[in-house]
Amino acid sequence: MDADNGSYVVAWAMVEAESKDSWIWFLELLAKDLNIEHEGRGWIFISDKQKGLIPALGQIVSRAEIRFCVRHLWTNFTKLFPGMVLKDQMWACAKSTTLPYFQKEMKTMKELELDAYKWLTAKERPAKHWCRAYFNTVVDCDIMINNICESFNGWILEARGKSLVTMFEELRVKLMKRIANRKRKMEAYHGNICPKIREIVEKIKLKAATDCTPTFNGGDIAEIENIEGTKNVVNLARRTCTCRRWDLSGIPCKHAISAIYLKRENPDDYVSRCYLKTTYMSIYNNLIQPVNSMDLWSRGEDPPIQPPQYSRQPGRPKKTRDKAAYEKQKDGTVRKRMQKSLRCGNCKQQGHNRKTCQRHLPPKEKATAAHLRHLDSASRSGQHLAYLAVDSATPRLSHLDSTVLKAMLRLSHLDSATLRAAPRLLLAFTIFSNLVHILGLYQIVCLIHFVVAD
Repeated sequence: MDADNGSYVVAWAMVEAESKDSWIWFLELLAKDLNIEHEGRGWIFISDKQKGLIPALGQIVSRAEIRFCVRHLWTNFTKLFPGMVLKDQMWACAKSTTLPYFQKEMKTMKELELDAYKWLTAKERPAKHWCRAYFNTVVDCDIMINNICESFNGWILEARGKSLVTMFEELRVKLMKRIANRKRKMEAYHGNICPKIREIVEKIKLKAATDCTPTFNGGDIAEIENIEGTKNVVNLARRTCTCRRWDLSGIPCKHAISAIYLKRENPDDYVSRCYLKTTYMSIYNNLIQPVNSMDLWSRGEDPPIQPPQYSRQPGRPKKTRDKAAYEKQKDGTVRKRMQKSLRCGNCKQQGHNRKTCQRHLPPKEKATAAHLRHLDSASRSGQHLAYLAVDSATPRLSHLDSTVLKAMLRLSHLDSATLRAAPRLLLAFTIFSNLVHILGLYQIVCLIHFVVAD
């Protein structure tokens, strides 16, 4: 991290696989170049628990502070315990800066979901690696996510698909340009504190003016009463506050700024030196030197460097990582939750599609013995129902001859006794059709009930 909360790339390498041996080799060279002594004491490493990284850190820098990326922790958490309530509560636990507040938030989590509480308190994820209440205050850094690494991977995405030498040359040129541009912009900036830190301080000033009421004891210690009714103690001489936000970040919290203004002093004087413009310029004075093209390189006597062994994975190589449902796409939209099962376009039910919808229809009701007996008795009594629809667009029923009428009656499953009454039925149909024509009705549905005696 640089003085403006930006990323500053120190080292990069290409290895054959992401394993413990590769991380040990990389960390050994990094510790040698950066003069990391005393087994990493005073250094902080943030990890998303890549393969082999945690054991390698324990072997090379065993006394360094190891932090887990809370964003990756939440990604695994939300797969088991979805919902906005549990998400907000999980982040509230991680952002707690004091042990009493952390215990309070964890108690709330236990009341909401006992399994989620057990998952957070498991042995493989101790709270000292992901909760601010356990972070060390020696280094002015309260960061608990490594999004800067993800942004760097996206920044070099085009170069990563090229050959070995070309890839490293493009990375070197891109970083050389970025260092030069950032240095030029900061030289034109007027102020003793870096721009991003200035924005943070201004936001805290507004909170201090509306939320805090300071009271000094006659020295450098003040008691701050918050708008919620709670109280905190600020020590300006030691630059500490009982909320621990000033201790963790090096930027005065709202309690400290309210006390600083009561003493008629400038809050900028209490910001840590690591956020000053002079510190930023000293960082970016380390420049990457230009290099000639390959045709001007001198050949050495050593054997040529061979690329690492490459084992091809099945399938097409991926150039982009699979984004989660909450991440934004290139067009700025948020990816929606994927459908877990098929949904039929006909019945709108899950579990099948439109093609197999008929297979999932509810079973037909089976005819009972009583119903069968009722149908049999109705058939023996000679009762039949025929439904006939008469439309103005159809031919008039008076034009039907006995042959057509006989075919219609067959379709209606009428018996022979009804067929013998066809001449009388023809006369009835003729009279009815003339009545429909006179009244001017367009459509009539008739129910003709024939009762034929045995």
